[in-house]
Amino acid sequence: MYFRALAASAFIASPLLADASTRADELLKLIRDNGCQMTTAEADELLPKHNFTMDETRDIARAWAKAGLIEMNDFAGIKLSEKGCQGA
Repeated sequence: MYFRALAASAFIASPLLADASTRADELLKLIRDNGCQMTTAEADELLPKHNFTMDETRDIARAWAKAGLIEMNDFAGIKLSEKGCQGA
């Protein structure tokens, strides 16, 4: 559920949370540790365990999309680009 809404709204501007940088780093590590991608089903299970909300995750992914850290395609979830996966 997290990433279905995310993919449709990845380029809409919205303010980031005050601690977004730290939370973005935490989310990036979770996705990298999961093979640089996370399906919607995996996100539904894993993200709440780390206290990520759908709104927070969406805001982080919007920023990542602008920075070229994620691939925007038909993947049912989120997939890091080479830049996002490798940290280049």
